[in-house]
Amino acid sequence: MAGDFLVLLEYMRENFFKPVKQITRSRLSPVQFHVVSILCRKGSLSMSELASEIRISKQQLTPLICKLIDNKLLLRKTDENDRRVVRLEVTELGWSTVKELFTEIKLQLAERLRVLPDVELDELEQMLKRILGILKSVK
Repeated sequence: MAGDFLVLLEYMRENFFKPVKQITRSRLSPVQFHVVSILCRKGSLSMSELASEIRISKQQLTPLICKLIDNKLLLRKTDENDRRVVRLEVTELGWSTVKELFTEIKLQLAERLRVLPDVELDELEQMLKRILGILKSVK
C-alpha cells in the first residue's frame, strides 16, 4: 500500500501540482504562495511558528518574509500579550492575491477533470472526501 501511495503522490505531483505551480509563479514563488496560504488558513503566526509549520529555519524564512512584506502581502505586528513577539499577518492585498490564485487553480483543475463522465466525477469526489477523512486521523 505504501508503494501505491507513493505512486499516487508522484502522479499527482507531475500531472496536477506542476501545472498549479505555473499559475502561482506568475505572481509568487511556490514557497511564497505556501507561506501566504498558510497564514490565510491559520491566521497570525510568529516567525518561529511559521518556520516550524513549513519546516525551515527562521534564518531561511527571514528573507522570504521580507520580500512578502516589501510586496505588501504580509505585515509584522507586535503581539498584544507579549510585545517581544512579532506576529505575521496577511494584508488585504495578500488575501486577494491568494483568493485569485486559488480561483485560477480551481478553474484549471475543473478543466482537467471535465473529461471524466459525471458518474466518475461523483465517485472521485466521494473517494477524495473519504481519503481526506482517513489521512486526517494519521498524524
